[in-house]
Amino acid sequence: MEVSGNRDKKFDKSIIDNLLLVLWFGSLWGAVEALIGGLLHTLLPPTIPGKIMIVLATGMMAWSFKKTGKFWIPVAIALVAAPLKLFSAVVFLLPVNAPAVLNPAFAILAQGVGFSLVCLVVTRIPAPKWGRYLTVGAGAGTIYSFVFVGIVSGVGLFVYPPMEVIKELGTKFPYWAQSTGGLINFARTSLPYSTIMAGIGATLVGLLPVNMYPRTDKKILVSGSVLWLTIFFVSSWLI
Repeated sequence: MEVSGNRDKKFDKSIIDNLLLVLWFGSLWGAVEALIGGLLHTLLPPTIPGKIMIVLATGMMAWSFKKTGKFWIPVAIALVAAPLKLFSAVVFLLPVNAPAVLNPAFAILAQGVGFSLVCLVVTRIPAPKWGRYLTVGAGAGTIYSFVFVGIVSGVGLFVYPPMEVIKELGTKFPYWAQSTGGLINFARTSLPYSTIMAGIGATLVGLLPVNMYPRTDKKILVSGSVLWLTIFFVSSWLI
């Protein structure tokens, strides 16, 4: 009975540690999107920030996987970071279902799904560390494009406000999602750079000793998450 009790305690501690790590990495992802993403969109032409943010997003997912060794962690942290993006509805005074609000959240979810799916397969194949992470990152970037297209053309078109509301608000709309040709063209143009940039982000993390951080100490993880969330909300308002 005592041995069983010790196992239960270790199991419970493992669950708590993983949940706190999910919160830490997910809130960090949100803070990076708000602070660095906001600054990049302010300083650079509109076509460049997204490519850089794919490197950073994939790097964070690779970091979370390297720290825990669990394939589901990347999609779990995406489920924390994606809802944070909905806060832009408050900042920009838009409906929460406006494409400009939902699509960034859809993108984060698609990235998490892509990374976890590839992790499930590739990390079981014997290969050099850099090769595994390069393959995971590039594969995740490829799958991300298709998952994002599927979410936008499926869920997105179903929940977006009516077109007259979109025009009245003057907000962006993914017109490419309304036709097969548009979907193919979007996937074809986004696929090369998302594959390359995601591969770079994962490979860099695979070669660095980032799995040493953060320490699985509850106080460190909770206080870190509070810090990341503070940075997220402040940056969302100011940038």
